[in-house]
Amino acid sequence: MTDQPPPPGNYPPPPEGGYPPPPPPQQGGYPPPPPPGGGGYPPPPPGGYPPPPQGGGYPPQQHGGFPPPPPPQGGGYPPPPAGDAGGYPPPGSYPPPGGYPPPGYPAPGYQPAGGPGFGAAPYNVGDAFSWAWNKFTKHPVELIVPTLVFGLIYGVVQFIFRMIQSPFTTVDSSDPGSVSFSMGAAGIAVSLVLVLVGVVIAAVIQSAYIGGMLDIANGVPVTIGSFFRPRNVGNVIIASVVSSIIIGIGLILCIVPGILAAIALMFTTVAVLDRNLPGIEGVTSSFEVSKANFGSVALTWLVTAVLGFVGALLCGVGLLVAYPLLSLITVYAWRRLSGGQVAPLSQ
Repeated sequence: MTDQPPPPGNYPPPPEGGYPPPPPPQQGGYPPPPPPGGGGYPPPPPGGYPPPPQGGGYPPQQHGGFPPPPPPQGGGYPPPPAGDAGGYPPPGSYPPPGGYPPPGYPAPGYQPAGGPGFGAAPYNVGDAFSWAWNKFTKHPVELIVPTLVFGLIYGVVQFIFRMIQSPFTTVDSSDPGSVSFSMGAAGIAVSLVLVLVGVVIAAVIQSAYIGGMLDIANGVPVTIGSFFRPRNVGNVIIASVVSSIIIGIGLILCIVPGILAAIALMFTTVAVLDRNLPGIEGVTSSFEVSKANFGSVALTWLVTAVLGFVGALLCGVGLLVAYPLLSLITVYAWRRLSGGQVAPLSQ
């Protein structure tokens, strides 16, 4: 051996016995990570990840993270904020679509008779007539044709009733210049039955005819068929029978009570159809509205009676105009006096 350095480019030979042994392997096969102070992450505790916090939720985020959502109420989603806080209003507080409520519910601004704000909508008979005439001129054919058809039906029914009553009626013309009619108990019974049948037939007709008038008040486009669609017929029949009995009893009691009853109950059919009311409630609703506004209602009733009388004087032909007008006036008066609304003149 010499003390000369190894030739350039050669490495010294390894020591005897080869390379030093590698360090003993750690559990898991990988060397331990550097200590916490060395910039690395701390080792996880034995057994895996730390257990979640009590309750099974995730820990809250820190340093700019979003907080956890609030616990749900009763297993569902948290309730929305109150309506005045910018959220959605609670169920049931949405206004009804279309401007008018579904049947059975009061219209916007409607108050029970005598209640706060009752009759607040302005009303006078002149406005009622102007509105009715405006709507008649906008729908003359749609109004005249149903009026003509129902008038013919009414005439045929009355002719049949007279034919049925004739065998029970005795005519006495023995006194010159005077004619008297009389009938026995059977004739009276038959007449009462015919009157009841006539009220029912008229109620069915009115349930369709006034229903079309209410469509006009709602601003709904109408056709001739709109006045041939019966609505809430059962309750209209009940209301018509009850109101006819009340008015009939009033007429027997010296006529004046019958006129007062006719004024008080003039809105019965309209109320039943407009509010989809039971028959008896329609009678009471008309009475309450009329009682709270008796002067206006009495004047309206008088105007409609005069219209009908004038229309009948013209050989009945005038009723083709008078009857739609007085029906529209009645609908207008009911809506205004009960706090409802009507379609504007321009519609």
